[in-house]
Amino acid sequence: MPARIDHVITAGPSLEALEDAFTRLGFSVVGGGTHPHLGTRNRIIILGEGYIELLAIADPARVSPTLRQRVASGVAWVGYALQSDDIEAEAQAMRARGEDVRGPTAGRLVAPDGSARGWRVVTLGGDDLWAAALPLPFLIQHDSDGERHRRELAGADPIAPHPNGARRLLGVTLRTADPATLRSHYERAFGLTPATSPTSARYPLAGGQEWIALERAESAQVTLSIRVEASDLAAVEAMARAARYACIASADALSVSLPSGGQIEFSASI
Repeated sequence: MPARIDHVITAGPSLEALEDAFTRLGFSVVGGGTHPHLGTRNRIIILGEGYIELLAIADPARVSPTLRQRVASGVAWVGYALQSDDIEAEAQAMRARGEDVRGPTAGRLVAPDGSARGWRVVTLGGDDLWAAALPLPFLIQHDSDGERHRRELAGADPIAPHPNGARRLLGVTLRTADPATLRSHYERAFGLTPATSPTSARYPLAGGQEWIALERAESAQVTLSIRVEASDLAAVEAMARAARYACIASADALSVSLPSGGQIEFSASI
């Protein structure tokens, strides 16, 4: 079973515009570089052991047609990855459950100063990373972990607390008109066991603190939102309103809509 949510990816035609949108919401944006094998470039928002990846196309001739279409259509969250502590064993277990598993395949990011970091990924149903990133995630195992990995994500930038008090990724919610079919795909692919209700299923991950939720929606298109733990919801709300982002507050949560259409739900720290 995957250990945790590794990262969630939002993409747009302008990396600078994405960075500005998240900075105005109080996130510190760091690191990044280019993916020579994918034709993309990125910046990073570190959240605990995971991160949000801000992504844009760097080389249109090399980039996946799937990603190009998602960026052109204005899809905010274009996919996500689950972190594996033993990707070879995970891949073998998935094959034993009858899945069409591709990889592990090596990936690499090159920072502006020429330094590089690497990882391996496993995709389902095809070799195109972006076709395999949503509605099911891809698996990833980085070449480093712990604090060393966080330092590599940050690159030449310091790791500082987020002004909005964001601390870590808590969960990913996918909404679909057919949650039963998607549920069977998740359970077979990743060996997950859900807590279910008539309209939703929630899957705790092996690390014990993060989850994936599948919910029923009217739209045939699968949409994704993320949940982030924050130390001060009032500070998040103040920053969202100052940036003129739509937000809905409740007693213990705050939902914020980004200019791209993406949604982030903030929960108070436990």
